[in-house]
Amino acid sequence: MASRTLAVYQKDGTLRNLATAVLSCHPITTLPDDDRSFFKAAADTDYIVATRETIFHPQGGGQPSDTGSIKSSSPGSDIQFDVKSVRKLPKDRILHQGTFTSPAESSSGIFSEGQTIVQAIDDEKRNFHSRLHTAGHLLGLAVRQLAESSIPELGRVTEGKAQHTPGSAAVEYSGLIAGEHKKAIQDQANELVKQGLPVNVFWWDEKTTRSQCTAVPAEMAVPEEGVFRVVEVEGVGSYPCGGTHLPSTRDVGGIVVKKISRSKGVSRISYDITDAA
Repeated sequence: MASRTLAVYQKDGTLRNLATAVLSCHPITTLPDDDRSFFKAAADTDYIVATRETIFHPQGGGQPSDTGSIKSSSPGSDIQFDVKSVRKLPKDRILHQGTFTSPAESSSGIFSEGQTIVQAIDDEKRNFHSRLHTAGHLLGLAVRQLAESSIPELGRVTEGKAQHTPGSAAVEYSGLIAGEHKKAIQDQANELVKQGLPVNVFWWDEKTTRSQCTAVPAEMAVPEEGVFRVVEVEGVGSYPCGGTHLPSTRDVGGIVVKKISRSKGVSRISYDITDAA
């Protein structure tokens, strides 16, 4: 079993490269069944690499995982591991799944425990995921602002889960949101983008999180470390969130509400992002 990995991406989302060390490296076929279930799309020829720290965001919280590479920094070694996906398992184990650039036919072709390496994430993909995730928060805050100002009926819906995957991004609500509010929600969200508000990260205890955040699911459990990571759009609102974001709302670009669908008492605001508001 891999040891705990320090999630550096949660402390500093600006890093795109990180020097660290290998904790373990082994074929994916050696994983216990419970751990292997996190990698349903993986091939039997793939490997699993765990590192002391990581800047790779794992899939979770509605956000896809980062991809990129892990290269040896040992003198005379040119080993490279291409990261296809990343998952966070219980006990803060973060595993990188992927393939070595050449067949690992001998022990010299794969990483060894303690070997120094350099991680590099796909910068374009990370930025897009971060923009999309922040946009989802802004839509939730826009609905809240409209409920308090011009569309009081929006105050009767309750914010639920969100999905920040490219092509299927959406925010869900318990209660019905009329399609006629599509433009108002989009305009209000883009107003928050244009204001260029700082996006901050805090670590709060449960009492503070539940009393200060804009929305916290009642069933949300306290993380293993005992505190919640909270992402705040300064002066507007905050959510408990483990995802990645960019420093300012202006970095989102623009938000497009594609449609508002309703089914069995649940409203779903589907959205996308553009290069400009």
